[in-house]
Amino acid sequence: MTIFTITYNEELMLPYFIEHYRLRFPNCKIVVYDNESTDDTVKIALKNDCEVITYKTNGKLDDTTYLEIKNNCWKNCKGWVIVCDCDELIDVSDYILTLESNEGATLIRFNAFNMVNMVNMANDLNIDGIKHGIRTESYDKSYCFDTRFISEINYSAGCHSASPIGSKIAYSNSIYFAYHYKYINADYMVNRHANFAKRLSEINIKKGYGGHYLQTETQIRNEFLNAQSKAKLIWTK
Repeated sequence: MTIFTITYNEELMLPYFIEHYRLRFPNCKIVVYDNESTDDTVKIALKNDCEVITYKTNGKLDDTTYLEIKNNCWKNCKGWVIVCDCDELIDVSDYILTLESNEGATLIRFNAFNMVNMVNMANDLNIDGIKHGIRTESYDKSYCFDTRFISEINYSAGCHSASPIGSKIAYSNSIYFAYHYKYINADYMVNRHANFAKRLSEINIKKGYGGHYLQTETQIRNEFLNAQSKAKLIWTK
């Protein structure tokens, strides 16, 4: 199993990402495509035996490069792969993928949730403590597929949809959970949006990619409170 992710300043989320997937895939290879992070992201990745590939976008958030990486990074692999962002944790394992292979599946289906921190403290960044979420269909992505049968995944912008091509396109009968850690902390979200807004490339702005990063602080905080009002307990790990 090889797991691919893209990072920019993910020192908070990356340790949880690594722990999550190493528990489910003890022998997995984790490949981190890092967009010149300025925090400890690369140091954390290397310390945890991840392969790090640095890519440059002239200091800009460029979704066309992001998309090109995700559509191609896995093509030298033979077997199951996971392609996801650092804040996306999917609940599958070696055992589950063995069962799905035996059933003939080549792509895994997911029901996704935006995870919401219900603790209203400025310094609360405990990812493990986040158990509530909101069902979010747009994150039912094609995170996991078998490259022995899939030759092209053809993700669209943001990878929210895919048009796979290959010798066998067979989705799993079972549906598994995917957890997107969007609402970790209101202050963290405000600062992250502001930093990403500054980095938006011209093509992102032209095409509207990452437009949510342009929200005002008031809009972000209201969205966070609204998410808390709708969230339900979904994970009892």
